Amino acid sequence: MVAAFGGLIFGYDLGISGGVTSMDPFLKKFFPDVFDSQVLTLITSSLYLAALVASLCASSITRIFGRRLTMLSGSILFLVDAGFNAFAQKVWMLIVGRMLLGFGIGCANQSVPIYVSEVAPYKYRGALNMMFQLAITIGIFVANVLNYFFAKMKNGEGWCYSLGFATVPAVMIVIGAIFLPDSPSSLIERVWQWEAISGKLTFRVFVTCMVAAFGGLIFGYDLGISGGVTSMDPFLKKFFPDV
Repeated sequence: MVAAFGGLIFGYDLGISGGVTSMDPFLKKFFPDVFDSQVLTLITSSLYLAALVASLCASSITRIFGRRLTMLSGSILFLVDAGFNAFAQKVWMLIVGRMLLGFGIGCANQSVPIYVSEVAPYKYRGALNMMFQLAITIGIFVANVLNYFFAKMKNGEGWCYSLGFATVPAVMIVIGAIFLPDSPSSLIERVWQWEAISGKLTFRVFVTCMVAAFGGLIFGYDLGISGGVTSMDPFLKKFFPDV
C-alpha cells in the first residue's frame, strides 16, 4: 500500500494542473497583459515530456540502484520541486519546476508497479497492483476537491496552496520508502549478473508487451487532450455560449 502511494503524486499533479491554470489570480500573475495559451500549454506539457524521458531511463535506474531507492529518489525530487512551484514568481520557474516534477513522476511510475508485482504474493498480485491505479484516481479526486476550495480564497493565493499541497503525498511516500525493504528480484539483480538470470527477449515477447502497454495510450491521450479542448474557443462557444 505504501509503495502504491507513488500513484498519488501522479494523480494529484494531473488533477491540480487543470484547476490551477484556470484560476484568475494565477493567470493574472503569470499572464498579466496577454493570455498566451501556447505558453500555458507548454507549462502543462513540460511535465509529461520530462516524465516520458524519465520513464525511458528509469528502467536502467531501477535495475542498477533498486526499486526502493528509485521510488525514494523520485519522491524526494517531486517534494522539492512541488515547493519550488508553489513559490514560483516567473513563468520559467513554473516550466523548470514542472519538468523536474516530471522526472520524479517518471521514476515513480516505472518503479512502483514493478516493486508491487515483485513483492506481492502471486495469488494477490493483480489485486495489489491495482492499488497503484487506485492511488492515481484518488490523487486526481483530492486535487479537484482542493482546487474547488482554494479557488474561492479571497487573497488570490489559492494556486500557491494547490501546488504546494503536492508536498503532502510526496512526504508520505518519502517516509514510507525509507522503511520499505527492497524487492527480492531487485536484490538478486544487483548481486548476480543480469544476463545470468534473465530469459531471452524474443520478437514475439516484445510485441506482446508493447501491445499490452498501449493500454496506457487511452489514459495518456485523454489526459493530454482534455486541457487543450477546454481552451479552444469553438468548444467554449458551443457548450458555454453565455458563460
